[in-house]
Amino acid sequence: MTSILMSTYNGERYLREQIDSILAQTDREWQLLVRDDGSKDSTPAILAEYAAAHSDKVRILADEHKNLGSKASFEYLLQHAPAEADYFMFADQDDVWLPEKLALTKAKMQVLEALNGTHKPIVVHTDLRVVDEDLKEMHPSFWRYSNIRPDILDREVHYLAICNAVTGCAMLFNRAAKQVSLPFADYAYMHDQWIGIKVMAEGGIICPMPEPTLLYRQHRKNVVGAVSYHFTLGEWSHKWMLAKRAYTAAHPLIWKSPLHFLWWKTKYFFKLHSER
Repeated sequence: MTSILMSTYNGERYLREQIDSILAQTDREWQLLVRDDGSKDSTPAILAEYAAAHSDKVRILADEHKNLGSKASFEYLLQHAPAEADYFMFADQDDVWLPEKLALTKAKMQVLEALNGTHKPIVVHTDLRVVDEDLKEMHPSFWRYSNIRPDILDREVHYLAICNAVTGCAMLFNRAAKQVSLPFADYAYMHDQWIGIKVMAEGGIICPMPEPTLLYRQHRKNVVGAVSYHFTLGEWSHKWMLAKRAYTAAHPLIWKSPLHFLWWKTKYFFKLHSER
């Protein structure tokens, strides 16, 4: 069984569309576990409506923590996921899943587990279609749009710690990956980045799939969204901020010193711009 974990916050505008797309999955062996992170709109009422109408599929995780923030809320969900779950997925409140999303990623996962054993931490992740708030396509590939190179990033933990290729809403991971990832470090930036580098640091497998499996909706309230990649010399302040964040989010797990980070950052820059 796959446990789908969703954290919501003031998501009334797009929430129904997302839950409906999960309910439409061709693979039926899943349960949606939802935690609301202190919404002030009608999100809790919408969740209660779906939990009542689909009690076998949708469950609300109630707690008294109120607003934890995205990373901590997803961590709490993962900690309280059903014990019988074999696989785990994260769902954002504003995307739309394509019907084969779960079936495709689970099939790839089971091939990898057959080859490597269920004890091996494994993450499977896919590309995404970038769309606007009305689901009009902005770009057919999030990876190309943002110049994300899983062929480079998923093979070397130092590169992955510089540029995260594993988008939370596009990943599926097994129980072994869950075990090595919890608890999240306080210095971790986001849940998906932490799981990716932790799995690789523990000798696990990160497997990219080029098929887009969801519509990645972009709007002004995105916590983390798609950014079109372009390199200009006038953006050094922004790039410095991103570099500082990448260092902090993986120190001391990956980075032993700023010099260590700078060495790999330089290697990644030349690799990214020399290999096509």
